[in-house]
Amino acid sequence: MIRFSDFGTIKEAVKLTPAELEKPNSSTGEKRADILIRLIQQGSPIELAKGGSVTIENNPELIQSIEQWRDDTSNKKPAIGFLSTDGQPFTTSDLAKSKVFGGGGGGAGGGTLNTKITESHQCVMCQAMLDHGVQSEEFFTPDILKNAYKKVEVDAKLDEVLSVEDGWFHSSYESAKLLVKERYIHKNHVFHRGSKTMTGIYALKDLAFKNSGFPKLKDDKWNPGDIWAVEKGFNIQKELNVENVKSLNSSILENFVNRRLVGISLKLVKKQAKSSEYNIKLPPDTDDHKVMKVLLQGEKRGEFWSSKGATIVFDDGKLMLKDNSPGGNVKAEILGKTARGGGASWGIIQDASRQVFRKNLPDHKGGVYQIAKKIHVRKDPKAIAIFWRMFNHFYPNVSEKDFMRELSKKDTNWISSKLGCMYVCYYCDLNTGQKANRFITKIVNYAGSKSEDASTFVKVYE
Repeated sequence: MIRFSDFGTIKEAVKLTPAELEKPNSSTGEKRADILIRLIQQGSPIELAKGGSVTIENNPELIQSIEQWRDDTSNKKPAIGFLSTDGQPFTTSDLAKSKVFGGGGGGAGGGTLNTKITESHQCVMCQAMLDHGVQSEEFFTPDILKNAYKKVEVDAKLDEVLSVEDGWFHSSYESAKLLVKERYIHKNHVFHRGSKTMTGIYALKDLAFKNSGFPKLKDDKWNPGDIWAVEKGFNIQKELNVENVKSLNSSILENFVNRRLVGISLKLVKKQAKSSEYNIKLPPDTDDHKVMKVLLQGEKRGEFWSSKGATIVFDDGKLMLKDNSPGGNVKAEILGKTARGGGASWGIIQDASRQVFRKNLPDHKGGVYQIAKKIHVRKDPKAIAIFWRMFNHFYPNVSEKDFMRELSKKDTNWISSKLGCMYVCYYCDLNTGQKANRFITKIVNYAGSKSEDASTFVKVYE
């Protein structure tokens, strides 16, 4: 099979200089620094300007430094240094302004194509392997994939699928090989990505939650299937029972076991794939976690006022709290073995607090942000007292005078983020033991799509 690497010298790509990193993706509007954070957390290879790719070592300190760089309003900012997973030093200026960042550039060699294309490619690779058996990677030429493309139902165009090469091509190959060998997929399946059938499955989920009187659960938290293998002739409307959430999940489980309907969650595979099944019992097995400590500052350096985030350390990882964007909702991101890179929105955190602590956290826009605005703009005593009460709980030896001096230096966005974090940490610390453990368990299991209302799927990963 011909890959871009088979050709001669490739012209050096445009570098992701600090000036370029500061700009948004011209197509999606997403900040390039946020895209970089996402790629690091996903473990995705990123194209280098001089060719090839690098996978960046993921650690909280680097993520925090990128976030601080992003939020810095100074005119002249340096490139950000980092280490690759094999210990080699680079800076962000060594990276290419590739397609994922909204620049030009060709195929998916750096692992940077959007999910629509890579997941559609996985569907095509699964079909091709079922058509021809498990062959060598080079066997799956553009002509082979072109014929397989005719049989799948995906939302990426043929030329987009054929543009996938190197890292993502290998990932599709290894994942398909495992799915075939472990009999998750068979020749009577049709593979779906972004199709009417796939969107229909999630629409039925919404109906089941409505019928149960439950608040809507995000699609990927109910079932993070990136692609679905659906047996030919399977009618989702007739065969999935949406009377309530329990009946729907029972239908999903039954048809998963019979391999008539298989949700497949995909992660980048660099060498060899492995699989894990989730929620194969009703109710699903969920992990139990314990809160170890609550931190409103860095573990090793920094102080309360030097970070607008917070961390709850639990037995299997960390729950990182910070605003999603300046002035935006506080979001929980899980770093740990069970749900690395998973997250939970402010709404999910509110639900967990209400269920476990019997405390209603204020909404963001009409609550947390408004309190922060009153503190910064109006110097409102009642609003300041809310912040002070929670601060004083954690820092009883700091005088109110010193507290006010530092608080006066902060703007509304900073106060909003820290205040949201404080609410969560305050109630966790007030309820140490069983309640705090139950709270963190709910958030972690939600982030890992292992909540009590989640449905069955198989995850393919490294």
